Amino acid sequence: MATKTHIEWTEMTWNPVTGCSKVSAGCKFCYAERMAKRLKAMGVDRYKNGFAVTLQPDLLDAPFHWKQPRIVFVNSMSDLFHEKVPLEYIQKVFEVMNQCPQHTFQILTKRSERLREIAKNFTWTKNIWMG
Repeated sequence: MATKTHIEWTEMTWNPVTGCSKVSAGCKFCYAERMAKRLKAMGVDRYKNGFAVTLQPDLLDAPFHWKQPRIVFVNSMSDLFHEKVPLEYIQKVFEVMNQCPQHTFQILTKRSERLREIAKNFTWTKNIWMG
C-alpha cells in the first residue's frame, strides 16, 4: 500500500518490495528495519517475514490509481537493487514508473554496483530520479 509520509523531501511512499539486509555502515541504524519489526509485532501481514526481502506484486499497479501527480519515494522499506530482488521484478517496477509520467519517482540505493550492472535493462524516463 502506498502511504502519505512525514519525510520532508517526498509526498508518499510506495513499497513494491519490503525488507533488506545491511550492506554498509550507513545501515547500522536503519529506520526501516526497526519499523518492520514493529509492524510484524502488530500483525501487519506484509511484514510477517520481518525484514526479509519480500516482493509485494499486488502493489505494482498502485501508481495507476492515483488521481493527482505525486512525488513518490520508491521502497522506503527496502532497496530496489537488493541482490534478492530479481531483475525481471525490477523491470516491472520500471515499467509502471515509465507508464506513469505524471508522478515523480525517487529511488535511493546503497547497492550502486548492482545498479551499474543492470541499469541498461531499464528505460530511464525523466520522472525517475535515482540517488
